[in-house]
Formats: sequence, structure tokens, C-alpha cells
Amino acid sequence: MWVRKMLKDSIFQSGLRRKTLLVTGFLMLAAITSQFLLSYKFLSDAFDEDIYYVKLGFDTNIKTAVETVVGVLHANHQMYLKGLISEETAKATAHRIVRDTRYSSGAGKVNDGYFWADMADGLCAVHYNPVNEGAMRLNWQDHQEGMYFIREFIRQGDAGGGYSDFYFGKPGDEQGSHKKRGYTLKFEPYWWYISTGNYYADTNVIIDRINETKRTDLNILFCVSLFTVIIGLFLMSLNLNSVISPIINISHRVQRLSRGDTSSDPFPFTAKYEIGNLQKGIIDVIVILNSLLENINVMISEHKKGNIDYKFDTDEFLGNYKTLAHSVLDLASTGMLDQLTGIPNRRSFDSRLDMEWQRAAREKMPLSILMLDIDKFKVYNDTFGHQQGDLTLQAIANIINESIRRPTDLAARWGGEEFAVLLPNTDANGAFVIAEKIRTSIEKMVIPCDDERGRKATVSIGVNTQIFAPGSSSIENFISVADNALYKAKEAGRNRVCQL
Repeated sequence: MWVRKMLKDSIFQSGLRRKTLLVTGFLMLAAITSQFLLSYKFLSDAFDEDIYYVKLGFDTNIKTAVETVVGVLHANHQMYLKGLISEETAKATAHRIVRDTRYSSGAGKVNDGYFWADMADGLCAVHYNPVNEGAMRLNWQDHQEGMYFIREFIRQGDAGGGYSDFYFGKPGDEQGSHKKRGYTLKFEPYWWYISTGNYYADTNVIIDRINETKRTDLNILFCVSLFTVIIGLFLMSLNLNSVISPIINISHRVQRLSRGDTSSDPFPFTAKYEIGNLQKGIIDVIVILNSLLENINVMISEHKKGNIDYKFDTDEFLGNYKTLAHSVLDLASTGMLDQLTGIPNRRSFDSRLDMEWQRAAREKMPLSILMLDIDKFKVYNDTFGHQQGDLTLQAIANIINESIRRPTDLAARWGGEEFAVLLPNTDANGAFVIAEKIRTSIEKMVIPCDDERGRKATVSIGVNTQIFAPGSSSIENFISVADNALYKAKEAGRNRVCQL
């Protein structure tokens, strides 16, 4: 009887544990899954919107380019109609306008876009390539889909202007395997169909970069959600006994009472309060986990914008949840900081540069960059050892970081023995002063060494300042100029600042 009773109680307790864990775990999993799906949708929609505007920007670019050329052609024709120039001069000028005009198609390229003019019968009236100019192209087909793309240009021009997708060759590609998107507008006075186009490959460079960031952020969101579920279930299972025991005691007392046992001391009916606490605990868990996920989503969004210093407040979390929140922050910081020097890494720098570039372009303010390289660092490492080299990198990183004062300034380890400094709203003179301050501070410093002898190190610095105006260069060119300045500083003897 005693053994049978114990087995029965054990089965009851085990079954209740499983059922309770299953129900509460399901509720928590449902809440976190819902939050994850919502966050997934919002993130996906945001990235998809970015891709849409990238494509729209490329379409708008070629459309605006063609409309501008046609507008200039109309102005040239009006000069002829007013008798200011001869018909021969007007026609020659129109040819030069179409043949020689260039524009930047996007994706970091400069002045790579060109125009051509076709006639209704397929004659190529104007083309920058003399091989095409004068050719009858009405029956030309692309090699991939067999489309008569010249006829499509004419059709779009007759419709008042429109886009065409076709395959065309790049230099050295005789098969015409590159997909292109063109825009055509008709110039009535000469019956010219003015066209231009962008290669999809140029658009896809930007789209691929956005998709890569999207995959990274969604993977982080999934991992954090899964980690939260595991921690939540683990903590719940540890505290389940304190909830189950009162319920089991109440059940035992009710069973004895049903058998006529009225003499035993009454067991206090605390089940109501335990169940209430259980319900409140589940709600608190869901609220805490939702709050944690929301904070993580905001942090991911801020990091994506370039605000790498953003951290959410952990004061609202308690116990293991606060530990979890700190772990998430540490994980995020690990991905944004250089582990040796403790300053932001290349990824952090690139994110901030994108944000500051857009802000500087929007507000028409200068943006400066310093590219630093430790002079003869390989020789330094070979002479004094890699441990001393690491101490030198740390010391130089500290000096660079201490030399910039404003919250918007950013010092980062670019890679190896190279560092980069971003100086928003700083003109060329200001950037040179800061660079020289860093150089002299490093030149004067004495790096501690195990044998108590001080080590010396110097740096060469390249400086570049971007003044935003119509036709401003790209981020890649911005960095490239600073690299060239650094190279000039090395050529000039090292331990100096060069500003092109």
C-alpha cells in the first residue's frame, strides 16, 4: 500500500510538472515567437523598402538624364528657330550633345552613363561608339531573350517615354549577356529616340549589400530569441517545484477528506495565491522578455544607422534577466569593438561613416577623415616581438582616442597597424591640426617594455576633407584620397601629416 501510494504520488507530481511546464512554456514560446515574427516582418519590410528605393533611384536617374538631354536639345532647336544659329550648326550641336554628354549612373561610378539616338526606321543617328553610329539596328536582337530592343525603344518613345529591359554587351562581351534597363524619350524636331540605360549588375551591388545586412540582423534576432526561450525555460523549470508542491499538498488533503478523514489538521488552502503568483509570474516573464526583445530591436536598428554607441538601459531588468541583458550588450559590443585596442573596429567605422556622410551631404557641412599607419611596424614587431607590438597598438589607440573630444568624432582600428579617425563638421585646417596633434603626441610617448627600456614609435597620417556640393565624390573616393595622402606622407619620409 505504501509503495503503491508513493508511486501514485510520484506519477502525479511528474505529470503535473510536465503539463505545467508544457502550458507555461507554450505561452512563453507563443509570445516570443509572435514578437520574433513581428520583428522579422518589420525588419524585412524596412530592408525591402530600402531595396525598392535603390531601384527607384536608378530608374529616376536614367529618366532624369534623358529628360535633361532632351531639354537641352529643345533649347538648342529654339535657338535655330529664332535665327540665332543656322540649321547646320543646330544639327551639329545636337549630335555633340547626345554623343558627348555623360552622367554618373550610380553605384560609385562617375561619368559612365552615355546616350544614343535612333530613328523610327532603326537607323542609329548618334552614338558615342562610331561602330554603332549609322548602323541599321531595327532587326537587332539581344542574345539572351531574342528581343528586338531597338523596336522596343521606339515603342516606348512613341508612348511618351518609358523603360525597357534588354541584354547588351559590355566591352569585351560579344555575347551580350549583361541585362540592362533603359529609358527612351522622343525628340520630335529630329524624330530622334533618345535613350540611355544602367546595367542591373550596378544596381545589384548595392542591393546585395543591403541583403547581406538584412541576413545578419535577422540571424542576430533569431539567435537572441532562441537564447531567450532556452534561458526562460531553464529558469522556469528551476522554480516549478515551489509552485507544484502547494498544489500537491492541497490535492492530498482533498483526497483524505473525500475518504472521510476529518480529524487531521486542515491543510492551509494557499493554492489560490500560488496559482495567482504563477499567473503573475508568467505575465511578468512575457513582459520582461518582450521588453528585452524590443530593446534589442531598437539597438539593432540604431547600430544599422551607424549609432554604434547606443545601449539600452538595463535597470528595468532584474536577476538573471539583467545578466541576460548585459550578455546581449556585451555580445553587441564584441561585434563593434576591436578586441586588442578596445576602440571601434572597421565594421563600426563603416556604419558611422555611412551615417555621417549622409548627414554631411544633407546639411552641406564638411566631413574629414584621417588615415594613420604606424611607421615600419613590421620591423618594429620583428625587433621587439609581437607582445611589444600589441602594447604599442594599444598605446597609440589610447592617444588617438584621447586626442578627439567631441562625441561625434570617432577613432577606429582600420586593420593591422592602421587606424582611421572620422571628424564630422571639421574643415581641412581643423583636421590638419588634430592630425598633427596626434602625430606629435605619439612621437613624444614612451611605450613601457618588460626590460624597462622605453620604446618609441611614429605614425604617418593622410588627411582628406569632403566639402559637399553638386557632383560630390563617393565614400570610396573619399577614403581613397586619404589613403593617397597617407602614401605621400610615407614617401616624404614618414612621421608626418600629408593633406592633398
